[in-house]
Amino acid sequence: MMNTPENFSKPPQQELLPNIEAEKKPHYIIMITRHAERLPSGELSPEGIAHAKVKGEKLKDVEVLKSYASDHPSARTYETAENIGSEADIKSPLTGERYKTKKVKGIQYDVLDPVILKDAKLSIDENTLKEIDRDHPELTQSINLALAEGAPTKINSQGETMVDIEKLPKNIQQQIAPIRQKNQKLAFEKILNNPEAVQSMMAGLSHQIFEKELILDRYARVRKKKEQPPKKDVVININTHGLFIESLLKNTGIFVKPNGEDVSGIDNMDSDELGDYIQPAESIYLDIGTDPHNIPERIPVIFESERDVKGKVYIDSAKLEQYSKHYKAEVK
Repeated sequence: MMNTPENFSKPPQQELLPNIEAEKKPHYIIMITRHAERLPSGELSPEGIAHAKVKGEKLKDVEVLKSYASDHPSARTYETAENIGSEADIKSPLTGERYKTKKVKGIQYDVLDPVILKDAKLSIDENTLKEIDRDHPELTQSINLALAEGAPTKINSQGETMVDIEKLPKNIQQQIAPIRQKNQKLAFEKILNNPEAVQSMMAGLSHQIFEKELILDRYARVRKKKEQPPKKDVVININTHGLFIESLLKNTGIFVKPNGEDVSGIDNMDSDELGDYIQPAESIYLDIGTDPHNIPERIPVIFESERDVKGKVYIDSAKLEQYSKHYKAEVK
């Protein structure tokens, strides 16, 4: 589990943010979070719920925490956001109530071609079962017992019968969940090599980020008009699924190497320079700065403190706006 920065006004990787003033005015932050650990059936695992709550505990010091989540029917992004929000327990100054999570479209797996999604899920399940059969004899025995008692099956890519791990008893799913998590990588690589899939995921997330920039700008204007500037950082948390952040960075990201070389587009998060794919319950933080009316051309990206990024990462704000407009035109 990655560690959430405890205080956005003191980013854990300050060297990535050379333009932040020394006096530390409150910042406007867009936080993008992959849902926490899940069961094969889709909902959060007990571990995932606990990790989301830990993240919320570390967000208690911000002034505003508004959350948005994909409207995926499994509700795992919504549950992640709600567990973060409930633990942080930040209340609206207008209503005195905790900010509730709102569901949004365009940042869930339904944006992918159903064939691509089905193939990816089947690949993950097949590789998971192969590892279980090879390395986990006790779990294999539990699965075989469940099959003998009538557990549902489905057809694998070879036309053979295999257990449907999404429909096994929850106690077995909890044991399978971390193994399934490890076996997502090959399917993730395949999806990220599909330009259409990347475009679909990136466009929806770009639109959500751009819309949230406008919300932050309106909030800042109202506070300025009332002569009540925020005293602490203002955070919007967008909760989505695996590969959405990677797709965003692939099309709008800028990686500045230690030697100063700019790379436009981050093609591979699974590298020595960047670490690995974004993990369950991990977030990236887009530091909009102290004035959301003036978005920087390059928005600094802060990674959580256990991720050792060997360079500086930014989002190209012009591309973000461009893809947001493209998304709006497509959905009309």
